[in-house]
Amino acid sequence: MTSTPPTPGPKLLEERSLGGILIHFLAIPTGVVGAGILYLLATDEFTKRNARNALDWHLTVLLITAITFGSVLTYAELTGQGITDVSILPSSVSTVAGIVTSALLMLWFAVTAWTFAVGLIAMVKAIFGTAWRYPFSLALVERFGSHINLSDRWPLVILGYIVLSPLLIWAVFFASANDAIVILSAFGLLGLILGLTPLTGIAMYRHGKEHWLQDADRQSHVFAHIGLPVLVAAIGYAVSWSFTQSVSAQGDAMYVFLAAFWISSIVYLIRWWTTSSE
Repeated sequence: MTSTPPTPGPKLLEERSLGGILIHFLAIPTGVVGAGILYLLATDEFTKRNARNALDWHLTVLLITAITFGSVLTYAELTGQGITDVSILPSSVSTVAGIVTSALLMLWFAVTAWTFAVGLIAMVKAIFGTAWRYPFSLALVERFGSHINLSDRWPLVILGYIVLSPLLIWAVFFASANDAIVILSAFGLLGLILGLTPLTGIAMYRHGKEHWLQDADRQSHVFAHIGLPVLVAAIGYAVSWSFTQSVSAQGDAMYVFLAAFWISSIVYLIRWWTTSSE
C-alpha cells in the first residue's frame, strides 16, 4: 500500500492530529503495546492510519524477535547449553544451526536500529500530513484488522482479565520451582502487565463510552474504575516505601494495582450486567 499523499494548504492543519504525529515516537520504546493502545483508542482517521502503520511495523519486529530468541533458546537446549544440559545435535548440524542463529541475531540488531530511524521518519512525515507506511513491515493490521471486531466483545476481554490474572500471579508465587516453569511464569506476568491489563483498561473505556455510559455524568464512572486502582497503587507504594522498608516498593505497588484493578474489573461487569438487565 502506498503512503497517503500530503494535503496542501490550511486544510492540512485541520486534518492532522497530535496523536497521529506522536505515535511513531512513543511506539519506539513501547512497541506493540503503545501502538496498539492508541490504535484501539483512536477515533480520528489520521491518528488511526498512523497508529496502524506503527503497529504493523512493531508487530513485524515482535515476530522477528520471537523467531530470533526462540531459535537461540532452542539452539542452546539442543547443544547442551540450556536448562537440560543435554546435547543431541550432531556437530555438523550444530555448526549450521549456530550460523543461522548468529544471522538471526544480526538481523534482530539491525531491525532494532532501523526502528529508531523509521519511527522518526514517520513522525516527520506525519507532521506534514502523510501517513507513511514503514518499509518492509508486514500488513498484518491492514489485512486482518477489519476481521477482528471487538466492539461487542469488550466484556469478554474484561472477563478474560478477571479469570487469567489471578492464575498468572499464582503461577509466579506458587508454581513449581522448575526453571522452565519459572521462565514461563515470568513471561506470563510480563504479558499480564504490559498486554492484558492495558487492553482491559481500553475495554472498559470503549465499552462504557459506546454502550451503556453515553451521557457525560456516567462516563466519569469509567475513569473511576481505572483511576481508583492507580490511586490505591500510589498509596501502596507510599506505605511500602515509608513503613515496610521493602526492597522493591515499585513491585509492591504493581501487585497492589493488579489486585485493585482486578476488583474494579469485577465491579464494572457487575454494574454493567445489572444496569443492562433493568
